Amino acid sequence: MNWHVYALPAIDFGWGHVKTVKETLVAIAGSQEELDHPDGLDTANAKVFLDAWESAKAAALGNGWEGDFRHEPSVFWLPSEGYFDYAFVFKQENDGATFVVSPHALPWLAQLA
Repeated sequence: MNWHVYALPAIDFGWGHVKTVKETLVAIAGSQEELDHPDGLDTANAKVFLDAWESAKAAALGNGWEGDFRHEPSVFWLPSEGYFDYAFVFKQENDGATFVVSPHALPWLAQLA
């Protein structure tokens, strides 16, 4: 996937308004039970989501992310043509730098980066 990565100054407020990657995966997979038994995690949508999450982390590593999290990484949704796309946001421990990884360009974030 072609990700747009934005490294921003620390975002300290509002994290409680977005679901974590883990919560989103549970919702996509259908149940925590499926996640507790990885052999059972064969739903196509969950696999696509996990692959996108791994790809997003790799893109962030190439753009300054140091590979750690201050707290659980989160998901937000963007309208697209006929559906919603997910994007990721997370904060690293060092300086609380916040990374936004999106499948769509977010030009207002480029101005903040």
